[in-house]
Amino acid sequence: MRARIAIAGMMLVFAGIAVPRGPETGTAAAAPAVAQRVRAPGPSGRGGGGRETNPADARTLLRARVTAVDASTGRIEMAAEGVTLGASFPPAVVAEVKPGDVVFVTVSVIDTRVATVTGSIAAVDQAKGTATVTTPGGPLTLTPSGPTLGTMKPGDEVLLKLGLVDVGPPA
Repeated sequence: MRARIAIAGMMLVFAGIAVPRGPETGTAAAAPAVAQRVRAPGPSGRGGGGRETNPADARTLLRARVTAVDASTGRIEMAAEGVTLGASFPPAVVAEVKPGDVVFVTVSVIDTRVATVTGSIAAVDQAKGTATVTTPGGPLTLTPSGPTLGTMKPGDEVLLKLGLVDVGPPA
């Protein structure tokens, strides 16, 4: 089960991929990662104000070379920092890359021991704009923002990251 959680977490942490538009210059070796620790202001007394408050979470920008692209599954394999990373991406991203491309990948390091819930997509209702996630505590129907709903399908393993938001005193 931990392996499935780790894999699901890895697939979600590959938050983005950028393809340089100009010709490749410099060496083919991947450049060192640039890490930025997420910081938040002191506690407000209630919740985290919608900001990351876990000092174990961090975001890294990584330069990598694409080694394989599978358009049918959306899987992209990349070599960076002496390791091979692979994840599934939306079709629009997969259409933009080919083996040999140098890309920049944002990697969010998430402490899965804090404020996370594992689950799987049980149903997607495009008409209503909702996705139902099966969690250990029961089904949860969400309204994902942006184009994310279009990429979800029943059976997808997901990792829900929770954050408390201060919405003011109760009415």
